[in-house]
Amino acid sequence: EEFLKGVKILQNMDEYERSKLADAFREVWYKPEEFVIKEGEEGQTFYLIMSGHAVATKTLEPGNAPVEVFSYGPGDYFGERALMKNEPRAANIIATTTLQVVSLDRHSFKRLLGPMEDILKRNMALYK
Repeated sequence: EEFLKGVKILQNMDEYERSKLADAFREVWYKPEEFVIKEGEEGQTFYLIMSGHAVATKTLEPGNAPVEVFSYGPGDYFGERALMKNEPRAANIIATTTLQVVSLDRHSFKRLLGPMEDILKRNMALYK
């Protein structure tokens, strides 16, 4: 819960909201080179990195190998776009180190982060 205070997007939440969020999160670990998300899959989960690093890769031209478009570290999050827009995953997310994340399913995401959807939407513009 202390960690969540340091996550920029969650700083507007009060203690009660943060503790509800912490209770809903599920901890998951990934090994280096392991896929957390695969481009084109249906998105059901939001992720927040607790420790480690990952990269986003995306197929920019059909037939070509995906290229790295973004890198993530502790406090970064991903997966919100597919949940808010009900579209397939826009990129692969691959662990580059041992990666510890907490995840939130679609239902919990809508219930707990619904009020922050506008902020998340503004942040999504950064990916374009």
